Formats: sequence, structure tokens, C-alpha cells
Amino acid sequence: MDLTDIGIEEGQKYEGIYTTMSRDGVKNAAPIGIVCKGKDKLGCRLFVGTTTLKNIMETRKYVVNITFDPINFANSTIGNLDIEEFTDDEDIAILKNAEAYVICDVTDIRKMDPIKDHVTSNGEAYIISSDVVKIVKNNPCAKALNRGVFALLECLTNYTRLDLVSKEQQDYFVGRFNENNRMIKRVSGPDTIKAMEILKKSMIEKGFDVE
Repeated sequence: MDLTDIGIEEGQKYEGIYTTMSRDGVKNAAPIGIVCKGKDKLGCRLFVGTTTLKNIMETRKYVVNITFDPINFANSTIGNLDIEEFTDDEDIAILKNAEAYVICDVTDIRKMDPIKDHVTSNGEAYIISSDVVKIVKNNPCAKALNRGVFALLECLTNYTRLDLVSKEQQDYFVGRFNENNRMIKRVSGPDTIKAMEILKKSMIEKGFDVE
């Protein structure tokens, strides 16, 4: 198995929908960040109180679904997906419309110290480490989503409008650039980071105070 076959590279973070199943056979879906630890190893951080963490602790198995479906991302964020969105498999939870999916066996569940970061000041969470046991590509062109690319596109769009908008709107665009740049440095690869540096240089040359 090699996660680079679906665009997942070591050291970068991606977005997918994790599907799990409880001991009682109830399927669940939730969008969670994917951290690549090697060509056949994944990791993620799960907060206490989530169904995903509960199910993984019970079964030590989960599936990462690579999908571009915005409706599934939205619905699985605010609640669970309808059972019709899952395949008919009785022993595993997989999304029907996944471009690709990765079946993972959990190798380690480690409780973290209380967290203080950009997400929370006191979140109780666990680090999940896993081995990839199977990669299935329903779409031969399937690639995992890296949100840094979309943040770059937002910044590029805003850049084209800097000379057309009010000072207040310019300040907003600069703020969005700074926030997106911080995020991109956390989750993206060298090409996206370099693209932001090119954009930053041009914004500075235009007289904008960017971080």
C-alpha cells in the first residue's frame, strides 16, 4: 500500500470523512483531518465525546473516505449521514460515493495532555495511530483534499480585487491572507507555501502590511 497513490504525502494534512461502526453495528460519519505518518501509516486527533472516538475505542478500526461531495461534508459535520449514504457492507462503514477509501487498523490510542492551540484552550483529546490495510480507488484520479490549496485560491481571488475595494475591505483581505498563510504553513506542502510567499511579496510591494 502506498498513500501517495491517492495524493497523500508524509508530513502533510488532508481532509476526509471518517466512517466508523459501533459494536452494535451503527454506522457513523464525520469529517476529520488526515495526518500522513508514512506511505502506509495515518494519524488523527479526536476529541473526547465524539462518536468517532467512541467507535474506534470499541473496534480499533475505521475508514477514511476520500470524497469531493460538499453535501456529505456538511451533513456529517452537523449530524450523521442517512444510512442510504453508506454501502451495504454489514461489517464495515464505507461511503457509497467515495472517490477512494482507506481501511485502517488502529495500532495505538494515546491520551494527549490538555491542549491549548488554535482550536481550543483545554480540549481533552486522543492521538490515534493506524496502519493502512487496504486502499480502494473507485475513481482512478482520486486525490485527497488539502484545504491549503483552497485557501490559496481565496487569497489569489482577493488579491485581484485589492485595487478595486475600500480600505475597510482591503484590511479584511489582508487579515484573511494572514490567517490563511498561518494555516497553509501547518497543513500544506512546499509548493503551496511557496505560492503564498510569492503572493506575500507582491502584496508588500503594493504597500500592504502582511505578516
